[in-house]
Amino acid sequence: MRAAVYRGVGRMAVEELPTPRVTPGTVLVRVKACALCGSDMRTFRHGHTAITRPTVLGHETVGEIIETAPDVTGYQAGQRVAVTPGVGCGRCSCCLSGWQNMCRRRQTISQHYNGGFAEYVLIPEAAVRGGNLNLLPDGLSWLEASLAEPLACVLNAQELLDIRLGQTVAVIGAGPLGCLHAEAARSRGAEKVFLINRSAARLDLARSYGFDAYLSSDACDCVQAVRDLTDGRGADVVIVAAGSAQAAVMGMEMAGRMGRVCMFAGLPKDDSMVSLDLNQAHYRQISVIGAFSSAPRHNALALSLIASGRIRVAPVLTHAAPLERIEAAIAAAMSHQGMRVSISPCLNELEQELRELPHIQIVGA
Repeated sequence: MRAAVYRGVGRMAVEELPTPRVTPGTVLVRVKACALCGSDMRTFRHGHTAITRPTVLGHETVGEIIETAPDVTGYQAGQRVAVTPGVGCGRCSCCLSGWQNMCRRRQTISQHYNGGFAEYVLIPEAAVRGGNLNLLPDGLSWLEASLAEPLACVLNAQELLDIRLGQTVAVIGAGPLGCLHAEAARSRGAEKVFLINRSAARLDLARSYGFDAYLSSDACDCVQAVRDLTDGRGADVVIVAAGSAQAAVMGMEMAGRMGRVCMFAGLPKDDSMVSLDLNQAHYRQISVIGAFSSAPRHNALALSLIASGRIRVAPVLTHAAPLERIEAAIAAAMSHQGMRVSISPCLNELEQELRELPHIQIVGA
């Protein structure tokens, strides 16, 4: 099979690898699409401590089941599935309570196991047993389904935030995840949704969503702007979807009384210390919430919300690329000229989807 093999910082190439064979408890999936995540790009540029060998990256994977081990029940060849990449142990209190993303023994498809930038991906026994394969609803396109995993991470955070009808939500960071956060908040009943970003050009890419305000921190004092837009109250919920200390500080200042601030984006490991005025949290009773990754149940909900049209992912899916052009796709994503790029080892099979999503540009075409 063809696979994009990562062999170290800045080193990735499409190679021929043996097609995986099913072993007890496993499922073989033929990959239809796998979206390119920011973490894939960081690994490509800087490496990852969990990756100690040549591996296949890609964890936003959808595809068709080709074969199941004889002892596998509940899945069969021909089913369309999305893969939840985080694999819990299945025995700890976090796994048993539906928070597999918090499992201390959690492993990840694309780090500990080969991922989806390949023609085939073998789903390990622990993932099959843990429910990491969710069936795609009928009619949902492969390309849109490849955004279920990032949306699942958004839904995990918003479950913790408990966004309610009539609230005001400010999202800092207008990348794909920030846009999905703003869209998901609106679907939960937020009365006003503000999208904030340093670059106005990045905000322009998200204008088709029609959020209530688009604020550039290069052009205005965003904290004051949010106060002005809320009659001085500040935001009920602030989601920090930009990985910078300045964004975290802005989020605390922007939250109103009894507000909730979600630290959704991680910071560089060597620069993760942030100086916050905790009197803001104390006197205004602000809750600060962390959010990381997702569980299989979030992935299932994401697929349902996309298929029903309650959450639109198409606007952030701006590019697609065949597997052979994965390095060009990484460069395109790093340029910030678009939003999300979905990689497909069989892009020629998705021509009908591409006709129905005419805004998607083909990398290198």
